[in-house]
Amino acid sequence: MNFIHIKLKPAKKIKTDFNPAEISKDVEIPEASKKFIKDYSKSNKLSDDYDKEVMILFEDKIIYGFDYLYQKEKLLIPEINPTTIFYANAIMSHKKLISFRQQLFENSPTVRNYKKNSINQNLFGNFFQLATICITNLQSALESFANRQIPDDYEFIDNNGEEFEPSVFHKLDSALPKIHSKRFKSKYKKYNYSIRKLIELRNEIVHLKPAEKDANTQYKIVYRRLLKFDFTRAVISVKTLINFYEPNLIEECECGKELYYDVYE
Repeated sequence: MNFIHIKLKPAKKIKTDFNPAEISKDVEIPEASKKFIKDYSKSNKLSDDYDKEVMILFEDKIIYGFDYLYQKEKLLIPEINPTTIFYANAIMSHKKLISFRQQLFENSPTVRNYKKNSINQNLFGNFFQLATICITNLQSALESFANRQIPDDYEFIDNNGEEFEPSVFHKLDSALPKIHSKRFKSKYKKYNYSIRKLIELRNEIVHLKPAEKDANTQYKIVYRRLLKFDFTRAVISVKTLINFYEPNLIEECECGKELYYDVYE
């Protein structure tokens, strides 16, 4: 299955029904503002030092951004919603990881026909590179989304009335349904199961360690799970959950093109 690349969305946007640039032509700028603009432009201080926010004007919207000092010049950079970046990374890894896995299956010798020097170590390595990129970015898309949705004053309380540090499971299965008064798990049980398996596998990969110090093969259990994992269903499941709670946040580009990462030897 192919995935069209998605639109990257700003972290914060204000829709307008006017062109801000047109209004500014008819507005007289106060002298104090002119002085601030001059001082800010010439200094090495960033907007934070002035306790100001950077807002970038477009014809139909205003988006928030930030300034960055590069070679004594201040660059204006839009603040992009990280959920859309992480998800884009995941789907751009999908195409080739599926291809690399198939190459691995087709070109690995069987136990019965093994011959010396018949194994290409790069086949699994290429698959592992993109597979882990896909999985970690899908999980990051979920957690960054949940963190953005959950208010700072939201409290996670256990059965004993004690506050605890939530896992991503608690954020997705407990907090989001309460905040939005609807439960993803109830409507999309298969997708929810896929997300749970995704997070479990991601945790195993991030904390990967030898099964036993003296074992001959130390990572085989996780590697087998990775080879068996349904990446396509996971990609679809994550998009479905995010758009369930924030409609159209994950949105395909109108160009219809598929962009993907590759590995060159």
